[in-house]
Amino acid sequence: MASIRKRGRGYHVQIRKNGYQTITHTLSSLSLARKWAAGVEADMERHLYIEVSEQTTLLSLLIRYQDQVIPLHKGSKSEQYRIQHLKKHLGHLRLIHLSPHEVSKYRDIRLETVSPASLKRELVILSRVLTVAERDWGICIPKNPIPLVSLPKVDKGRTRRLEKGEQECLIDNSEMGRIITLALETAMRRGEILNIKKSHINFSLCTLLIPTTKTDQPRTIPLSSTALTSLRGQLRASERLSGGVTSLHEKPLFTYSARGVSGAFLKRCRRSGIEDLHFHDLRHEATSRLFEKGLNPVEVATITGHKDPRMLMRYTHLRAEDLARKLG
Repeated sequence: MASIRKRGRGYHVQIRKNGYQTITHTLSSLSLARKWAAGVEADMERHLYIEVSEQTTLLSLLIRYQDQVIPLHKGSKSEQYRIQHLKKHLGHLRLIHLSPHEVSKYRDIRLETVSPASLKRELVILSRVLTVAERDWGICIPKNPIPLVSLPKVDKGRTRRLEKGEQECLIDNSEMGRIITLALETAMRRGEILNIKKSHINFSLCTLLIPTTKTDQPRTIPLSSTALTSLRGQLRASERLSGGVTSLHEKPLFTYSARGVSGAFLKRCRRSGIEDLHFHDLRHEATSRLFEKGLNPVEVATITGHKDPRMLMRYTHLRAEDLARKLG
């Protein structure tokens, strides 16, 4: 039977059971303490509880999370990339030595090469690993150190918009040019563009189905005449490469990978002398243009797929000179 005592600002749990060493843990609230104790005792009854020895390293948890959990996530590639840094710098630590001080050292090392936003994403993964280990794997984590580590303030969202003449430098009649055109005409994300198939396009209704999205909510968006022209051009190019249309119905129209698009876009910007422009900035530009065309927030969100109005406005940067012309 677990005993729970108030200790300082937290609640100290102690569990004694035959066949197991005494287990102690401190949680921030009484409800969490009771829930944790009930879960551990239930796992013990079913012989599923895993006792953690003093030799257990963070690396073992990171590897298990990498093998069992990450493949279930949509953003698995980015998580796989970020977890490598956690393994490299913190994997050698035993769980009993994973302290705020060690995480702070990791923070300082990573901030020499990555932005505060990237660092926060890595620490979110680390915190998630510890949570999964404790809640799902029955592993007693001494204490999650992440909430105790001070983090730098994340920079405000980018406000970069295309300047005069930049669009003409970026767009041509190539596959990459058509990808850029679609990004500017539809505000689609990079992955959404790369997953377009012939079966998703309704040329008669001028619409495109996006079955897989970041928010797990399929949406159908309207297509401008420029977007339709780009899709027809890419469809003809794909047909030439495949030697026919029969195999194209369920095959993505574009051949680039996600990293390939970013790399090709960067090279195109450098070649044109365009500075500080990322491919994702095209989504900002497209969203702002939709508002400038007179669409209301609900109409814009239907196209862009934003669920949170605050996020939608963060992607929107209207030019003051355009608003001045409206004022007269």
